[in-house]
Amino acid sequence: MKDNFKGAAWRLAVFLTVCALGAFALMTVFAQFRFGDGTKYFADFTNVSGLQPGNLVRIAGVEVGKVESIEFNPDASLRVGFSSDDSVVLTDGSRAAIRYDNVIGGRYLALEEGAGGVRPLKSGDTIPATRTTPALDLDSVIGGFKPLFRALNPDQVNALSGQLVGALQGQGPTIGSFLTQAAAVTNTLADRDQLIGQVIGNLNVVLGSLGGQSDRLDKAVVSLSELVHGLADRKTDITNAIAYTDAAAGSIADLLAQVRQPVQKVVHETDRAAGIAVADHDYLDGLLNTLPDKYRTLGRQGMYGDYFSFYFCDVVLKLNGKGGQPVFVKVAGQDTGRCAPK
Repeated sequence: MKDNFKGAAWRLAVFLTVCALGAFALMTVFAQFRFGDGTKYFADFTNVSGLQPGNLVRIAGVEVGKVESIEFNPDASLRVGFSSDDSVVLTDGSRAAIRYDNVIGGRYLALEEGAGGVRPLKSGDTIPATRTTPALDLDSVIGGFKPLFRALNPDQVNALSGQLVGALQGQGPTIGSFLTQAAAVTNTLADRDQLIGQVIGNLNVVLGSLGGQSDRLDKAVVSLSELVHGLADRKTDITNAIAYTDAAAGSIADLLAQVRQPVQKVVHETDRAAGIAVADHDYLDGLLNTLPDKYRTLGRQGMYGDYFSFYFCDVVLKLNGKGGQPVFVKVAGQDTGRCAPK
C-alpha cells in the first residue's frame, strides 16, 4: 500500500508540474512577458494620444519590445521611453511612429528605417521629433471629413470609410488611394465653385424676397392650409366627382366609337360636295347672288298668313317649233290690277 501511495504521489507531482509549465507558457504569451531588459531608447513626440506604457514596439509588424514610460519634456513635447531586443539595431535614420493597433483605439509604437545616417544608436539615445510621427486623432479626422461625407453618396462614403479604417490599421499604401479620391472630389467641387457661388447668390436673392414678403407668404400658407382642410372635408364629394367624371369619360369614349363611321362618311360626302361646288362655282355664285331677291319676294307673298297667294297674269305654253325652236302661245292674260305693268 505504501508503494502504491508513492507511485500515485509521483504521478500527481508530474501532472501538476506539466500543468504549471503550461500555465506559465500561456501567461508568458498572453501577458506579453519578456525576458531580458533589452536596449532602452527614447523618442520625442508632439502628441502621443492613446499610447500607454506596456504597448508593443514593432518593426514591420514583428514585436521587438515594449513602451516603458511617457514623460513631459521642458518644451512641452513628450518623451517616450521604450525597449527593444538586443538584435535590433537603430540608426540615425530610424523613425518612430504611433500606429493604430486595432479598431477600438489601441496603439503601438512602430519603428521604421528612413533616410539619414547609418551610425548605430546607443542605449539611451533619443529619436528627435523631426523623425517621429505623432498619433492620429481619429475624432478630429472623422470630424474633418464630415462636410466631404455629406457631399457624397452612400457608396462613396462606404468606400472612403473603408480605406480610412485600413489606413488607420497601418496599411500605408491605402492612405494614398484615400487621399487621391478625396483630392479628386475636392477638385471637382473647386472646378464648380463659380456655379456653386451663383446658386448660393440666387438662393440669397430668393430668401431675401421671401423675407420681404413674409406677411403675404404667411397668408398664402394659411390659405393653402385652409384649402387643404376644405378639400379634406369634401373628400367624399371629390371622390364621387372623380368617379362620375370617369364614367362620363367612358360614355363619351363609347359614343365616339359608335359615331366614328357615320362621321367619317359625313366628312367624305362633305368633301365630295365641296369638290362639286368648286367645279361649278360660277353657277353657285349666281345662285347665291339671286337667292336674296327671290327670298324677299316669297316673304312678301307669305305675309298674310301661313299660305302663299299667287295671281296668274299670263298663261303661256311653250311648244317645240320647226327646227327645234321654241314657240310661245299665250292662252290667257290680263294687264290690270296686280298684273299692271310697273
